Amino acid sequence: MAVSALLQLPQASWAGMAGLFVALVDKGGPYRTRARAMGAMTVLGAVVGLIIALPSPFWVDVALTLCWVTACGFARSFGDTPGIVGMLLANLFVVSVALPSHGPGAALMQAAYFVAGGLWSMFLGLVLWPLRPYRPARLAIATCYEALANVAEAVAEWPLEGSSRVGTWESVQRAARMRQSLETARATLGATRQGRQEESGRGEHLLVLLEDADALSLLLTAMTEALDEAPREGPCRAARVEAQRALRSLVVDLGGVVGALVRGSVPGPSAWDAEGVTRVLAADGGGPEPARSQYAHIAGLLGRLREYSAVALDVASRLERGTPLPERDTKPFSPGPGQERAWWAVLGDHLTPQSVVFRHALRLGLTATVATAVAEGLGLNHGYWVTITVIVVLQPYAGLTVEKGLQRVAGTLMGGVLAMGLVHVLPAKWMMLAAIVVLICVSVSVRPLNFTVFQVLLAPALVLLAELQSGDWRLAGVRILNTLLGGALALVGIRLLWPSPEHARFPEEVASVLRADRDYLGAVARTPVPTESDLREARRKVGVALLSAEASFQRLLSEWKGPAKELEPGMALITFARRFSAAVTALAASRAWHSTSDLGPVVRYASDALEELSQALVARRVPGGLQRELPPVEGTDALARTQVSRLVRQLGVLHHAVERMPPALRA
Repeated sequence: MAVSALLQLPQASWAGMAGLFVALVDKGGPYRTRARAMGAMTVLGAVVGLIIALPSPFWVDVALTLCWVTACGFARSFGDTPGIVGMLLANLFVVSVALPSHGPGAALMQAAYFVAGGLWSMFLGLVLWPLRPYRPARLAIATCYEALANVAEAVAEWPLEGSSRVGTWESVQRAARMRQSLETARATLGATRQGRQEESGRGEHLLVLLEDADALSLLLTAMTEALDEAPREGPCRAARVEAQRALRSLVVDLGGVVGALVRGSVPGPSAWDAEGVTRVLAADGGGPEPARSQYAHIAGLLGRLREYSAVALDVASRLERGTPLPERDTKPFSPGPGQERAWWAVLGDHLTPQSVVFRHALRLGLTATVATAVAEGLGLNHGYWVTITVIVVLQPYAGLTVEKGLQRVAGTLMGGVLAMGLVHVLPAKWMMLAAIVVLICVSVSVRPLNFTVFQVLLAPALVLLAELQSGDWRLAGVRILNTLLGGALALVGIRLLWPSPEHARFPEEVASVLRADRDYLGAVARTPVPTESDLREARRKVGVALLSAEASFQRLLSEWKGPAKELEPGMALITFARRFSAAVTALAASRAWHSTSDLGPVVRYASDALEELSQALVARRVPGGLQRELPPVEGTDALARTQVSRLVRQLGVLHHAVERMPPALRA
């Protein structure tokens, strides 16, 4: 931008645009992934500018806008980063159509400037700062251990009296963060190790730490359920105190692993005692048989937590000392042969009118085409701002579109006023250029925190850039009017073109969670006991489905217009679906104690109930009644009977929540 402004080279501004777009694509994470995304944006941006740079008739511009913007909308099929690349390429296309080059030489020069700006941005982001390939993976895995420590600390601080703390909103959020951190770390480590299958150093240490964190998450979930269900009176009180004391020591171990991953410190060995509960049971008699069985199970869980935390500390210390791991299964954490799906297969999944991505892509393409036609037909000054506003504001979901539209309009209004003031305060071009640099730096910095502030600071920067090139000092008002028009078109598009309100999607998301719970229970109850990898995959599917349902509920909150009390059944469904999966996890962790128990009748009872609830949610109807006769649990010990009764109670709450679903969520 400095070259463009100071040397009077208007085309050099394409290098500045490339730098901004490529920087926006960089979302952090493994360097390999970042380089691929930034490189793709650089190459595709140059190609788009080269192809669309020459002048074309009005009808050609409209037809090309429909095809290209729709295609960019389908980029969301491949994830968040490709979706951002698609949105930026759509914006670049709109600008290239509105500001055509004059002649093939000028088009080539424009593409060259774009490549130069993209390479400069990649140099700043990937080379200038220290290149530490495993740093993103270390931080992602450290986040896992922080989430585990938060869960352990919360359970360790439970009061000995009072109601259960399992179903509170804080506990639900902690469990969601634990699963989300594991999924993020899994993807980050997989991308970091891609192409490094032959190495046996730091990547293997991180792999073992990630697998250890996943095992600890299972045991902590089982411990949470076991402590919540275990009695607290009489001799059981001392056993519970010992269990919570052991969890506080576990928090110290987990913090040591976090310090090794984040700060490079060498943690000390684990030194806490996992046998306190066992000693209390032996000394005090432990109460009746059901209580003894439950606290014996808790003692077993603590012993396994102690083993896994000791392994994590050992591996974390070896990570910093550079010493190799003992003999372990440290195969590279990457998909096996045939597990990676081809891009055309992923895209094919969304080529159906039922797909959210399909509807969004068509809606985006059609609305952007209308915006282009209106802007060019009316001969608006800087009319491409109308289309860019449509592309930025339109989201796959109605609530997010309204929110984004209001934020952009409000931000542009305030930013336009700020730009008008800066035009009069900063008479020299170099002053404006300095103001542009500061505004863009600060706006991009606050973008993850507040989109409205991002717009307030970015709008005057873009207006000043345009004014530097054109010398038109009235562009602030033009940008405000064009943004208002684009925002209005986006809101009309989301209302008229395949409206998909969240209240119609939320029941299906919850039904997916209930089906995943059903499959998880079936996997746990199989005889012989399934392998840990099978259970882990079933548990992971439940966690991913829960995250999707919670995201849907958050979007529902932004759209909801009815009484607030009618949202309570939806909250209960998510909370108790998570509690049901936690109860199944507790059952899985204790299968070593009662692996010969016949859980078939209970599994059939629960599976039929969950299937009926999921079908009722999808069909928008009231579910059939639960069977009053509970299945017999023959040949099981007291612990198994306690855990099974907990599952049945959770089913009753889920059934009651589906019965109370408001009419608005059944429409």
